[in-house]
Amino acid sequence: MKHKILYHGSSKKIVILKPKQPFLDLKENSMKAVFATSNKKYAIAMGLTAQKGSSSFGSRDKLMINFVIGYPKMEYVYLHYLNPKDFKLNKGNEYISTKEVKPFKIERYNVSDLSHLWRKSNNKELKEFLKDRDKWKAPN
Repeated sequence: MKHKILYHGSSKKIVILKPKQPFLDLKENSMKAVFATSNKKYAIAMGLTAQKGSSSFGSRDKLMINFVIGYPKMEYVYLHYLNPKDFKLNKGNEYISTKEVKPFKIERYNVSDLSHLWRKSNNKELKEFLKDRDKWKAPN
């Protein structure tokens, strides 16, 4: 299915998105790229994770960011609207571009209005998340 819009969430308003190496140690994320999704809520949720001093993971069964260390302290999350012609499908609902990309629209969301997308995690949930993920390590 061809999407009309892709999204990128961030804790900063970015005029030009530049390819970067993600922090995740996964084969499909091993290149410098601009990452995007066709899922607007997922992009907003990912914008909550982009801060120093926190560690988080997404739930396997629902759209929820689980914070193991810290929590979203930024005031805003920015949703960048992107033209899909600049991207190719990577895996699942994830798209990548190895070139710089200029958003054609940027929306700002108050983090205080996004509490339905994140919560503090517990050790049981972290152990479940780490199952079958040999390269991932639990945060200290």
